Amino acid sequence: MGFDDLVKEVCTRSFLQSLAKRGFRKLCVQCGSSEDLFVPPRTESATFGIAIESFGYTSSPQRFIEQAELVICHAGTGSILEALHSRKPAIVVVNRRLMDDHQSEIAQELSARGYVVATEASGLAEAVANGSYGKLIPYPNADPQPIGEILDEETSL
Repeated sequence: MGFDDLVKEVCTRSFLQSLAKRGFRKLCVQCGSSEDLFVPPRTESATFGIAIESFGYTSSPQRFIEQAELVICHAGTGSILEALHSRKPAIVVVNRRLMDDHQSEIAQELSARGYVVATEASGLAEAVANGSYGKLIPYPNADPQPIGEILDEETSL
């Protein structure tokens, strides 16, 4: 399942400008099934000098996460756990179009504890611009399996 709103948002002028103002020079996007909606600007001036690359799916997202300075991902439990486990700052983007809005509950709780920044796709540029991801608390080293099981149980996934 893709996340059309997020894929479209990372192509916007406001998002790219926010990244550039924060010193980012590269954007790597996993588009999934929303790949046909990924239409970034074509000129260097329109991308604010950010090198942009994309791909559909990968069986090893961890290698991309390891290279990242900032992880921006959808707020699915698995994606959040991968970001937390990497100890990289993370902005998690909630997809409210899902039936039970379970992503919002998980993302807001982890945000309240200072582990991630939670936003919706429409607020992503602002979340990057305000730089609050730089003040996040690293997630404690622990086995992520139990928390995943608890989250799955609590959200009936």
